[in-house]
Amino acid sequence: MSTLVQRLSANSTRIQFILLSLLLLLLPFEMYPRVELYGVAIRLSQVVGALLILFCLPILIKNWRDWLNNPWVLLALFVLVSALSAALALSKTKGLLVTSFYAFVFVLAYAVAQTFSLRHSALFKKLIFGIGLVVVVFCLYQFIGDTLGVSSNYTLLNVRYTKLIFGFPRVQGFSLEPLYLANYLLIPFCLALVSYIFSSKRLEAVLAFVFLTTIWLTVARGAYLGVFAVLFGLSIVMIYQRRWRQLAVTLGIASLSLLLAFGMIRASGSFAKQLPVSTTVPSNLQTNIPQQGIDADGNTTRLLEHTTNFSSQTSVSDRLQSSETAIVLVQSNPIIGVGPGNFGRYVVKAYPATFVDPNQIANNETLEILAEVGIIGFALLVTFALTLLWRGLHFSVKQNSREANIWFFATAAMLAAFVVQWQTFSTLYVTHIWVMIGVYLAVLHQSKFTHNARFAKTLSAYKKDQSKE
Repeated sequence: MSTLVQRLSANSTRIQFILLSLLLLLLPFEMYPRVELYGVAIRLSQVVGALLILFCLPILIKNWRDWLNNPWVLLALFVLVSALSAALALSKTKGLLVTSFYAFVFVLAYAVAQTFSLRHSALFKKLIFGIGLVVVVFCLYQFIGDTLGVSSNYTLLNVRYTKLIFGFPRVQGFSLEPLYLANYLLIPFCLALVSYIFSSKRLEAVLAFVFLTTIWLTVARGAYLGVFAVLFGLSIVMIYQRRWRQLAVTLGIASLSLLLAFGMIRASGSFAKQLPVSTTVPSNLQTNIPQQGIDADGNTTRLLEHTTNFSSQTSVSDRLQSSETAIVLVQSNPIIGVGPGNFGRYVVKAYPATFVDPNQIANNETLEILAEVGIIGFALLVTFALTLLWRGLHFSVKQNSREANIWFFATAAMLAAFVVQWQTFSTLYVTHIWVMIGVYLAVLHQSKFTHNARFAKTLSAYKKDQSKE
């Protein structure tokens, strides 16, 4: 046993690299494979993440003071506030469980920040592109399969995302919902687009086009807003750097991918296998597709209504109702909130005629954090985000390598898109988001910065500690 431990310890760095590579490959597999353990879904990516944390324990122990400094101290304090709020919550078990999820993704981000190296960035990029293409191919199968009448048992589409609802399928890949799939696909999309901007390689432009087309096919409005934020931000970068050709290609990618996705959805109406009028519709879903029939014009009308009409749809009204209720909870429990994961518990108890699901969410991460962990928890997260922004503003494009520039702007674009999309759904502890936060911080730690004495001193001290390992 001692020999095995010695070998593992001697090869710790290599094992960390392998585990991070495996983690990047497993990030999109949210639903499959996974197991239920005491009512908690355990994903393979989380198991690999836990192993990465385990092999980073010597670094965690040696550099424990990192958690007393920015930005990690802010996350440590957030976990403490969350635990205190959980101890006073209606469902203490749920509160402590969610707090443990927070702690896990925060420590995982730290482990990723210690493991990711720009020396291996080319390989990491290939892994992300490769698994992203696997997801895209499966999504294409879902779209065509559901259109032609393949059973959801084989497409793995949840019934609410089949053509039963809109007349066309909404792809969800291996994710719980289309919005989570789109959230993940922002990673390979941003990486491919930024890689093209800095390298002008056609293959990377094609990859960006493919990933963006798939994002459009999710018909996830929050992700659309995230994409627009990415395109707007990167357009400013290209204009500032006078990359006119790349700007034109980027706008072309956005336009053509949108047209292709629109055309696929419209064509789906022409080739779709009609649903029998007697089709059983789950009681929690509203649709008259079996009676109306499916056609190209109908698909077009429903697509445009879903993506542009924010006043009459049930999903929109439900989100507004949840958000308004979250504001009420913030006003009644402003300091440390009602407890992590307890939003649903409180609204079911307070408004039984309106809410019946104890797992109800606010569908707005900002409001949910305020409602569940209070102003203190929210302020800690905002300060963490501002710290990342502040450090990013001192990144020097001229002094860093092309690979460093690619990973910096790609991860920055991802994080901006995540923040935008977070305003339309509620889950803070999404594993792939915190993995990318870890990558962003790793890139900053390994890069050069514009002159800022105080920050430069902190950074050099960090690099000095890293070089000793």
